[in-house]
Formats: sequence, C-alpha cells, structure tokens
Amino acid sequence: MASAIDYGSLPLPDGFKQSAIVDKMRFISNGNPEGSIGDGVPGRTMQVIGAGLPRCATSSLQAAFESEYLDMGPCMHMARVAPYADRLQHVLECMRERNREKRHKMLHQLFDGYSATCDFPGIMFIDDLMDMYPDAAIVLNQRSSGPVWQKSFRDSLSFFTTRTYLSICFLWKTDRLHWRCHQEAPDLWEEKMGERSLLSPTVYDSYNNWVREEARKRGRPVLEFQASDGYPALCKFLGKPLPPADVKFPHLNDAANMRLVKRILVIRGLVSWVALGASAWAAWKIKELNETKD
Repeated sequence: MASAIDYGSLPLPDGFKQSAIVDKMRFISNGNPEGSIGDGVPGRTMQVIGAGLPRCATSSLQAAFESEYLDMGPCMHMARVAPYADRLQHVLECMRERNREKRHKMLHQLFDGYSATCDFPGIMFIDDLMDMYPDAAIVLNQRSSGPVWQKSFRDSLSFFTTRTYLSICFLWKTDRLHWRCHQEAPDLWEEKMGERSLLSPTVYDSYNNWVREEARKRGRPVLEFQASDGYPALCKFLGKPLPPADVKFPHLNDAANMRLVKRILVIRGLVSWVALGASAWAAWKIKELNETKD
C-alpha cells in the first residue's frame, strides 16, 4: 500500500529546518518505488570499497567519493536501495544464495556501473566484492572505538531491527523488506565472523578484524580511516590531488538526522494504517447503506 503524504507538512523536532526533510528523503523515496536493479553508469567499474559498518561516516564517505575532488561516483549506499522494493528483494536473494558463482553474478547486477560502495548492502558482501573487483582500493571507515560505535548504532538504527518498526510500517513493502534484511543478516554475520548481532558489544572489532583478514588473504592494502582524517588521507591513498585548503570534508547523516528519518517512516506508516481503516469503514458504510435501500 502506498498513500500520498505531504512530507513538507510533517512535524519536525526542535532545531530542524524544512530542508532537512528534503535531504533525508533519499532514504525513503526517489519518486519511483520500483527502480531497476542495475542502474549504474555504463563503463564505470568499482574503484573503491568503503568497508566500514553503518554509523561510521558512511554518508559522508559517499559524498566524498561522489565529490568533484575524488570523482568516484556513483557510490552504492543504503540510500540507493532503501526506496526500491525490487532492489531490497534482490539484496535479500543475494544474502540467501550460498553458491559463490551464482551470488557473484547476482551481485554484479547490483554493483556494476558503480565506482564506489559504502554502507549497506556492500558491507554484507565485502569478501565477494574484493574478489569481484580485484583492483578496487579498500577503505575501512571507522569510529573512535567499539563502545562509541555501539551507542551510535543503538541510538539511531536499532529501531529498524524491531517488530515495532515492522508493525507500524507493515503496509509499505520497502519497509517490510528492509526489516527482513535485518532479520536475515545474523546468518551471514555468524558464517563470516562468528557474530550474530549488530547489537553485540564485540561485533565492531570482530567485523573490522574480519575485513582486515579478508584483505590480507588477498594481498590488498587497507586504509584505516576516520572522518576526522578528511580528504588528505583519502587523496593520498587513492592517488588523487588534494582539494583546495578551504574545502571541508562532508559531514552528513548524524544521529539527529537519522532520528528524523525514523520519525518520517513512523508517521508514514501510521497515516497508511489510518487511511486503510478509513477506507474499510467507508466501504462498510456504503455496503450498509445499499442494503438499507434494498
């Protein structure tokens, strides 16, 4: 079910400007609920893999990769998957596929034509992506520590793993599939690194160590990166000239903005349930009226 919603009229938390909704809408709707699975740019190949977990400056890194200074766009990111049911379904099928050759073929459909990737869905397939794109640089974007990352994840993203999210947003296929991705991810986490939950206190270090080991096995160098390192570290590692001194590294998708995304999705879900209830009530009243006339 999809109801028309005026996002510009939604109530905002204190301190937000209306433009914040426009920026965060990329996670929710791109105007077409069914986009093609493979929408990369023909002729582009993967140049860099941002291998860090969500809440490790992934949106900032995406913006940096796609900037005129690094010129490594487009960049695959959750925002390019979340609005599309067919892409989310394809990611789920890739997660379920245990045959390596078949999985790589499916992943090529999703990632070919992109020059970079970071965040979900790439983090589910880092070892596959290393094999599929042997010339791509590997950037392990991180937070200052595991506890810092865990708090950030719990505060901003853990809601999307809950049945509360599923119940409220059930009428939206994209939200149902998003929730399902979270439910099936533990099988892959356990297979790859012995962890079943992103809420585990040890998963941050386990994941990063797994990425390092997968890169080591393939003889691939890894840039250990934090957003505070900015363009200088990325440009040096990627062989790009430095941008002008007054150019700041992007700073996007902080915890407050993710709370806004949550608020929009919850309101959209509740409005949809109200609309469904109103439609059912109206249909019942019309039926009752017709029966009375008869």
